[in-house]
Amino acid sequence: MWDFIFNSLWGWLGISGLIVAGCIAVAIIFPTFRVHALAVAGAVLAAATIYTKGNRDRAALEARRKEEAVRKAREAYDAIDRRPDTPESATRRMRNGDF
Repeated sequence: MWDFIFNSLWGWLGISGLIVAGCIAVAIIFPTFRVHALAVAGAVLAAATIYTKGNRDRAALEARRKEEAVRKAREAYDAIDRRPDTPESATRRMRNGDF
């Protein structure tokens, strides 16, 4: 459970929502602390926004890296498929490890 709360996007957004709701409740119940409660709520919302954007950007970066790796592997396999193989050249490549 702790892993879900602290390592998932939904966990962080949920905790942020609870803190903001608590700050709003404090601001309504105790008017003397209104400025501080709203400042804390703003800071929590800013942190949640930054975390969410970072999480989305990291996911996009991982997807781009994966697509690039797949593209490079596909190009390498296509180059292998285009080579003309004779029994002698295939045996030599297998002995040398040049697949």
